[in-house]
Amino acid sequence: MAASPPRYETMELLAPVGSKESFITAIRAGADAIYIGVPGFNARISASSISLYDLQVLTKHAHEKEVKVFLALNTLIKHEEISDVVKSIAAINRLSPDAVIIQDLGVAGIIRKYFPDMQLHASTQLAVHNRMGVDILAQQGFKRAILARELSFAELKIIANASPIPIEVFCHGALCFCLSGMCLFSSFIGGLSGNRGMCTQPCRRRWQNGKNGGYIFSPRDLELAEHIGKLKSIGIASLKIEGRMRSSEYVYRTVKAYRLLIDAPEKDFSQALKEARVILSGDAARKKTTCLFSGRDNELFQPQSAQCLGNLIGKIDSVGGGSISVDVNDADGMIAVGDRLRLSNPASDTTITFKVKEFTKEGSKYVIAFGKAGEFKCGDPVFKTVDAALDQRNLQEEIDAVYENHAGLNRSGKKTEEKTFQGYTALISNKWKELKNMPPGGETDDALWVRFDDIQWLNVLPKPEKNSRYVFYLTKDNLRFADNIPERALPHIAVELPPFIGQRELQIFKQSIDKMTARGIRKWVINNVSHFGFFTDCEITAGQFLYTWNAYTAAFLSDMGARYFTASWEDDFLNIRKMCGPGLGRQMVVYLYGYIPVVRSRIVTREMLSDDAVGDLAGAPEKHAHGTYVPFSPVFESGMALLIPDKPINLFTARRKLKECGINNFGIDLSFMKPDNKAWNAVASAYKLQENIPGTLKFNFKRGVK
Repeated sequence: MAASPPRYETMELLAPVGSKESFITAIRAGADAIYIGVPGFNARISASSISLYDLQVLTKHAHEKEVKVFLALNTLIKHEEISDVVKSIAAINRLSPDAVIIQDLGVAGIIRKYFPDMQLHASTQLAVHNRMGVDILAQQGFKRAILARELSFAELKIIANASPIPIEVFCHGALCFCLSGMCLFSSFIGGLSGNRGMCTQPCRRRWQNGKNGGYIFSPRDLELAEHIGKLKSIGIASLKIEGRMRSSEYVYRTVKAYRLLIDAPEKDFSQALKEARVILSGDAARKKTTCLFSGRDNELFQPQSAQCLGNLIGKIDSVGGGSISVDVNDADGMIAVGDRLRLSNPASDTTITFKVKEFTKEGSKYVIAFGKAGEFKCGDPVFKTVDAALDQRNLQEEIDAVYENHAGLNRSGKKTEEKTFQGYTALISNKWKELKNMPPGGETDDALWVRFDDIQWLNVLPKPEKNSRYVFYLTKDNLRFADNIPERALPHIAVELPPFIGQRELQIFKQSIDKMTARGIRKWVINNVSHFGFFTDCEITAGQFLYTWNAYTAAFLSDMGARYFTASWEDDFLNIRKMCGPGLGRQMVVYLYGYIPVVRSRIVTREMLSDDAVGDLAGAPEKHAHGTYVPFSPVFESGMALLIPDKPINLFTARRKLKECGINNFGIDLSFMKPDNKAWNAVASAYKLQENIPGTLKFNFKRGVK
C-alpha cells in the first residue's frame, strides 16, 4: 500500500519582503510567514535595504502577530567572508528567527554545529529537484526543502509523498530561464554572480537566434492559483510567493489573493478563484503561466514582448518643458498621485520608472512633472506598475508606531556567547593540517583530469599518467555508451553525474551506476546533494555545481564522504588561493580549459531554438566584461537547453600560481568538442608549456567575481 502524503493542519502562505512597507502589508494581507534577506548575504541584494536593527524590530512585531519570519542567507560565500557571515548569524540568532534559508553548505555546517537552535531551510538555489535530494538534506539536519520551480505536478506528488521534512513550492512570481542555482549567465557576461545575489538578468535582454529575435529567454510569470487544491492534496506544507524586489502593493495583492484561495472550502473554491483573479489582475507583472506544472506551456515565451512593463494605460502625447503628457486609454488608465509609471522606448529597449508626485489633467491627457524623458518620444507606451489606489492607508503611520513601540522595550533578547561560535576557525585550520605539511613528491606530483562527454575520446587520448584520470561525463543521452568503456581504461576512469537528474530518471541512472560499479568503476564526480544517495564505499569528488567556494563547504562535503572538491568555473583566483590556505589545495581540482555551460534550462525546447549562434542584440562590447563580444551556441543535453560560449575558458598560464597554493590536480574539459587528434594535441601542448591558446577567455579568474 502506497504511503499517504503528510498532513498539515493548514497550508502555510509565505510572503516575499524586501522593504518595511512590504513587511507590514504582508501581515495586513494575511501571510502566515515572511521571508526576508539578511543584509549583504542574500539572493536579492539589490532589494530595498533592511538593516539588522530593522530585522530586530520587524521580527518582534511579526511574532507578536503570530507570523513566522524566515531569514534568507541564500548566497554562495567566499572564504574570506565567512567571518562576517558568522557575525551576521550570531546577530540574527538573537532575533530568534523561525528559520534560515541556506544555499552554501559551509554556512549550513557552521549553523548546524554552533547555532543548533536555528532551523535550516534548503534554498531553491540548492537545486533540490528529486526525492533523493530531500532525503539527503533531511539526514543533514535541514527542516524544510524548497523545491525547484521547474517541476511538474506528477514530480511534486512523488517527492512530497511521505517526505521526511516539509516541502515548500513556489506558487506565484517570476521564473528564471535557467534552473535555479545553475546559472552562470550574469557572472559570465559581467562578473556579477546570480549565485551571490548580483544577477543582472541577461535573460530579460533581447537576443538573436537565427531568424528569431527579441526576448527569447524571458519567460512569463508563474501562477498556480487554480491548482491550490491539488497542492493541498499531495501534502505541500508551504506556498511561496516570489517577489522580494517587488513593491508593497504587489505583495499585498498576491498575499490577499492566495489567502482567499487557501482558506476557501472546496465547495466555494470556484467563487474564491474568481475573486482572486480580480485581485491578481492588477499585480502589474508579466502574463502568467503554470510553467511545467500541468505539462509544457507552448506560450511560456513571447519574444516580441518584454512582458514585465506593467499594465498598459496609454501613450506619450508630448515631451518637453520638464514634463510629459500622457494620453490614457480609458477609465482604467486613470492616474493618481503616488502611482508608479514606466515609460518604454521599444526601439532602444529603454525603460524608466518614476513615481507620480503631481499632475494636471486636460481631458484624457495627464501632464506630469518629469524631467528625465529625453530618451522617449510621442507614441511611446506608458505602463502603470504600482496603483496608489490600492488599500495602503496609514501604512507609514503603522511603520512608525511599530518602531516607536520597540524603542521603549527591553532589548535583553536571546544572546549568543562568543565562545559558542569561535571554534569554527579551528574546524578548518585543523581539517587538512596533515595535507598542508605533506612533503614534496609522491601524490604531490601534478595529476591531470581529462573530462569528456563523448566516449570516442578514449580512442584519441593517450594512456593517463600516474595519479591522473579520465572523467566520463554521464548524461541520459550517453548512458548506453557506458558499456563501451574498455577494461584497460577502468582503473583510470571516473564518471561524473549531471547536475539535474529528474525524479523519473533516478532509476535508470541507478541501474547504470550499479552496473558500472560492478565493473570496478569506483571513482565518481557528483554535482548535486542528491547524488550522495547513489553511492557507498566509492571515491567521491564534489563537482563544480556543488560550489565549493570556501573551506567550510569542503569540510561539510568531506563529512558526507567527498575526497576531492572541484573549483567552480565562475570562481576567481584570489578566492581559490584563500580557500586553499588551510591546506585544502591538495584536494582541490581546478579545470584550466573548457567550454562551459552558462545556462541549463528545462523550460526551453528544441523547437524554440535553431542551431544558429545566440547573440546579444545590443552587441556592445562594454556589456561583456571580457572586453570582447562572445556569442553562444545552443546545445541540447538530456532534453535541456544549454548555452555554450563560442570561446573556451583557458587558464594554463595560471598553473604555476595555482601550484604555489598547494593545488596539484588540474583539469582539461573536452565536453562539447568532437573527438579529434589535432585538437587534443594543441590543447595538451599548451597545457604542458603553460601557455594559453589565442582567442580564449579567463572568465572571472583574473577580473574577480562579485
